[in-house]
Amino acid sequence: MTELTTCALRLATVKDAKVLANMSRHYIEQGLDWRWRPEALARQINDPETVVLVAEIRLGERRFLGGFAAMNYRMEDATLALLAVHPRLRRKGIARRLVKWLHKTATTAGCEKIALQVRARNHPARAFYRGLGYRETCYLPRYYDGTEAAYQMEVLFTRQ
Repeated sequence: MTELTTCALRLATVKDAKVLANMSRHYIEQGLDWRWRPEALARQINDPETVVLVAEIRLGERRFLGGFAAMNYRMEDATLALLAVHPRLRRKGIARRLVKWLHKTATTAGCEKIALQVRARNHPARAFYRGLGYRETCYLPRYYDGTEAAYQMEVLFTRQ
């Protein structure tokens, strides 16, 4: 693969929904029912209580979306609903940049906790989140489609 020239983070637009839905289908929901279709992602993009952030990649002259994350915000907590990076772009810091940006917005918004669910068998993802300060708080048997287990993970922030 050509060397990564730039990775710019920006808010998603409804025009991005189809690409993000396909990323979710292939990189997150593989083997599960497809929940995050273009219409669902468009609703998330338009939801004032949700931020959908994309990583726009430039490889030489080529530009494309290489990753994205979606976070839902509530009063004092948030939920990281989706995080995906193209497999050929993993381990280049893109996911970390997406999550760190969302952490900053969550703490700015006054959130004290961010939660997420991750497949129990996805050991690399669980290690990634632990590296960002998340801890596994609950085992959720049959969480995904009634067949696959997950872990609830959380990171806590202290109020300044």
